[in-house]
Amino acid sequence: MSARRAAETTDNGPAAQHGPLRPRRGTAVGGAPLGAARRTRCASAVLAVLLGVTLSACGAMPRSGPVHKVIEPTGQSQQSDMPFNPAAPRPGASAQEVVEGFLAAGVGAQDDYSVARQYLTPQLATTWQPDARVLIHSGNPTTVPRLNEGEYRTSTEVGAELGPTGVLTAQPQGSTRVLDFALTSVDGQWRISKAPDGVIIPDSDFKQIFQPVDLFFYAASNDKNLVPDPRWFPKRSTASTAAVRALMNGPAPYLGDSVTSAIPQAATLSRSSVPVSGGTATVDLSLPSFDPADVAKAQRMEQQLQATLRAVPSVENAELIVNDAPVDTSARSGPDPVRSVTVPNRQVGVSDGRLAFYQGGQTEPVPDLTLPEGATVAKPGMNLEATTFGLVNTADSAVYTVSPGKAAQRRWSGSRPTRPSFDPQGWVWGSDRSGRIHAAQATATGEGDTVTADWLRGRQVVSLRISREGSRALVVTTNDAGTKSSIWIAGVVRDESGRPIELEKGNAVAADVDVNTAQWIGSDEFVTTALDQDSNAQPRRYTVAGHYDELPSLTGVTSITGGNGSTAVYGASDGKLYMLTGSSWALQSEDVTDTSFAG
Repeated sequence: MSARRAAETTDNGPAAQHGPLRPRRGTAVGGAPLGAARRTRCASAVLAVLLGVTLSACGAMPRSGPVHKVIEPTGQSQQSDMPFNPAAPRPGASAQEVVEGFLAAGVGAQDDYSVARQYLTPQLATTWQPDARVLIHSGNPTTVPRLNEGEYRTSTEVGAELGPTGVLTAQPQGSTRVLDFALTSVDGQWRISKAPDGVIIPDSDFKQIFQPVDLFFYAASNDKNLVPDPRWFPKRSTASTAAVRALMNGPAPYLGDSVTSAIPQAATLSRSSVPVSGGTATVDLSLPSFDPADVAKAQRMEQQLQATLRAVPSVENAELIVNDAPVDTSARSGPDPVRSVTVPNRQVGVSDGRLAFYQGGQTEPVPDLTLPEGATVAKPGMNLEATTFGLVNTADSAVYTVSPGKAAQRRWSGSRPTRPSFDPQGWVWGSDRSGRIHAAQATATGEGDTVTADWLRGRQVVSLRISREGSRALVVTTNDAGTKSSIWIAGVVRDESGRPIELEKGNAVAADVDVNTAQWIGSDEFVTTALDQDSNAQPRRYTVAGHYDELPSLTGVTSITGGNGSTAVYGASDGKLYMLTGSSWALQSEDVTDTSFAG
């Protein structure tokens, strides 16, 4: 979907039975429309939660009436975290009331949405798939009768969509969905004979019902690193099962070939769930080709499962069983894979027109550097070893790399080039307002390569940062006016030599936000803000799952960067360098500005 226009999906009549609302696990089933009283009524949408992965959407319903908030029961019951308790159909309810009641009942995932299914015809009740998607809406959805009796349509504006595998995608402002229903009479009572699969939910309720869980996959370029793949699952004790099933199904599309899994595609769960007892989740796999003597393979599977399941609330450990036998990996030693690569505390910045190191209040020039003649230095960067540096020369709108004792190398040029970003595989990256992605070997000469990223055509790239393990790109694109931006995460695809060849189509973490830079501060979080504004800028700290916290504002911020976590965030303003300290920015230096950590 274009980041600049609203998307509209219509589920019309019988065609919806096998249409685009059937992602992977089935879709809405229809039936012949019959009579119903025509009434118009605004319905404030509610929604719900799904089993295992995600849901799809339809309709709207007021908060008052049959939906009641209940106190969560304690213990480890399957329904322990369900925050809503819906009501069953009322005898004699009108057709529209049945539609509204069905939508309200979507918040109750108990017993596989048994209450919601009571609003459906017997045929549809057995085939309706509540886990196809979730539409997260803002504003009030509107439900109105259609021309044919017994048919109703709901229109709603959505801010995000949760897909069938738990991947959350932000939607541009003004994105809408249109969802259609048909009803028939069953034993004298109105029942829904056709409805799109899944549910819709107000954004204010989404985080009460769902929780993010990071799945972990190995970086394709370095299997010593684990890469987080955030998914959203219902807040219930079945989250461990949902996480393992999603892990076995592979990475999200936007990570694609940038990561790998140690769990073979042929693996299946030997039991229907992943039980958790005493904080330990037991994963019982059936894998015909498994060799118990291959301890290295077993350990990789176990490490991947451990990292994933420890992200699930109430899980502290994971036990792996394969073909009914516990897996013993004690014979193999070695470090665990790295979940978050750290960077040195030293930064590189600009001081008196030259590159300088900054750390702990002290500034010193980077020695033995020869900059391009007449260069106006901006947006510096450096590799992890602080042996190769990058910069934007605003005098010729070009990106250069430079190393001590060597001549500067001109790499590429463009309209407002982004700050150079160095990956651990030895490549320097960048882009510009054309949306073209550049990558060059940092220690080589020449202009390097253009990395395929067709999905960025027509989008203006204002920020590009490669993750610290080198498997993902954090991209900010903006509209023509530069007033609204989207933040994307895309997998980095490399050939066998490690040369980057493609950016997977990105997943939008945020849409229509007022930012023009994003900087990693860890493997699963980053900071953003709007640069070069006269008024206060509102920095934010995001997780890769889409959560964000507001940070203290900073007037006239010209750059922002982060080290290891939110306690190492620096911003520049009016030629001065500040550090984020609690709820304020503390002045650190008046000798250096425009700083950046390695990477």
